[in-house]
Amino acid sequence: MKKTQIAAAVLLGLLSTASFADEYNNTVRAGVIGVFLHPESPDFTSNGPAFLTPQPAGLTVGNANTVLFGITHRLTDHLDLDLTAGLPPEHNVYGRGVLGPYGVIAKVKQRAPTVFINYNFGAASDTFRPYVGLGLNYTQFFDATATASNNIATGGPTKIELKESFGLAAQIGARYKLNERWSLIGSVATAKVKTDLTATTGSIERKTKIDFKPIVVTLGVGYSF
Repeated sequence: MKKTQIAAAVLLGLLSTASFADEYNNTVRAGVIGVFLHPESPDFTSNGPAFLTPQPAGLTVGNANTVLFGITHRLTDHLDLDLTAGLPPEHNVYGRGVLGPYGVIAKVKQRAPTVFINYNFGAASDTFRPYVGLGLNYTQFFDATATASNNIATGGPTKIELKESFGLAAQIGARYKLNERWSLIGSVATAKVKTDLTATTGSIERKTKIDFKPIVVTLGVGYSF
């Protein structure tokens, strides 16, 4: 009986240890995201008469802020699988060139979940751990709406479509442990985000390409379990 009790105690101890190790393999985080764009876009081309699309006629896209959501799963003491996402922010689209005086010519929302493999420097027990990550970004654009000033500039109600984007992503960041479960996590990331934009007014299609060149800054609070 005594040997059985000792064996049971050892087994419980091992299970407890295994459970303790596993419960810190995941970290969820929430916070804020700043999306800072450095867009490049050629002037519009058109299938209509040149006088209906005077040059230079282009656009630029504004920055946005939103709420951060993310989850990280520890693969090893140094490698993590990291998913970063957020509430879809809305960007203002501004006219450029002859469209500049019309101000905000459209609004568009985007969702851009990004998966990284992170390499963490230092030891798992360190209070402060910097990391670098490489991954893949998917950006989907939706609810693109032309403004009234755009419709005046283009000659009528305009439908706007933007293609989805896939591209490589990279980030650097750091995690600061507040205690066993809570931490502060910050990062700076970029990704290859390009799209083809088509603006249709009646039978006239105006097209351009946008290379967004985003810099994404995140700051959040993490909870490990």
